[in-house]
Amino acid sequence: MPRFEDLDPDSQQFFANFKCREDGPPPWTPLTKPLRECKVAIVTSSGLIRKSDKPFDLSNAEGDTSYRVIPSDTPARELTFSHTSTNWDRSGFAMDVNVIFPADRLRELVAEGVIGSLADKYFAFMGAIFNVDPLIENSAPDVGRQLKEVGVDIALMVPT
Repeated sequence: MPRFEDLDPDSQQFFANFKCREDGPPPWTPLTKPLRECKVAIVTSSGLIRKSDKPFDLSNAEGDTSYRVIPSDTPARELTFSHTSTNWDRSGFAMDVNVIFPADRLRELVAEGVIGSLADKYFAFMGAIFNVDPLIENSAPDVGRQLKEVGVDIALMVPT
């Protein structure tokens, strides 16, 4: 991620004037069981997709608020980006996908007994969304319902 002062003047002006949606603090939802019994899923905003998936719509100036389902057993070699922001450094991902999609680390935590299990599917969103209303009103609740239906206790939110 570049520093603000390293952005071109148009980008600086855009971000300086950007109005973020304010919804107040999220509701606190404490765990109801020990971590070692919890089912965990990943939700990432990296724009990560399987190579066989439809790419995110980069032509939408407001941002693509759809999501992609990534089966939890998808090998890292089958993942790629559909996110093309020039302001995002991909070098960490090139070295280790776990920087933005820590599936291997979660498998290790299951093997060590730290967490109980993993969901069968994870979810990926695009990061550059400027009109978040459709995301908050449609896509996010849909993913939330799917996570709840399969008994996910913890959604590990991995921003980019």
